[in-house]
Amino acid sequence: MTNVFQKNKKASDALFRELVNDHGDRIYNLALMKCNQATMAEDICQETFIRVYKGLKTFRQEAQLGTWIYRIALNVCHTVMKKELGHQQRETHLNENDFSEYIDEDSDVQTIHHRVTRKESIRSAIASLSQQQADAITLYYLKDFQYSEVAEIMDIPINTVKSHLRRAKENLRHLISEDDL
Repeated sequence: MTNVFQKNKKASDALFRELVNDHGDRIYNLALMKCNQATMAEDICQETFIRVYKGLKTFRQEAQLGTWIYRIALNVCHTVMKKELGHQQRETHLNENDFSEYIDEDSDVQTIHHRVTRKESIRSAIASLSQQQADAITLYYLKDFQYSEVAEIMDIPINTVKSHLRRAKENLRHLISEDDL
């Protein structure tokens, strides 16, 4: 891949378009989960792919391309959110699909309300975690990455990922009351 990007601009542009097509939706969804604002998620996605394009010439294939792109996206998320939101509380956006198994067509209004309330409690609880714990929970449980992929994206050892996940789950248990579940 490095050679393609260094030798042939037409081929590299085509490959870049393919990368955007393959990863664009996932990067946008990650950004939306992290910032809970569609416009900001679009900006994050665009900035991510600008950085990817600039960095592809020097990409050494030591990491998988997808996890490398996710790492860039996560870094862009943190940078943009700090800049745009200052010290406001982060919110993790959970799509309806993340909870689709909880809502079926036969649910009554009270049951649906309970499930929506639970979703909001989980969103709020994840947003109150440390950045590292929120990232680990989001990548592992909501984006279904493996420990090794989360470690690569977050640029931390696998055991540190496991530690962040364990602490995050403990913190979530304390933050989410049994009434919310």
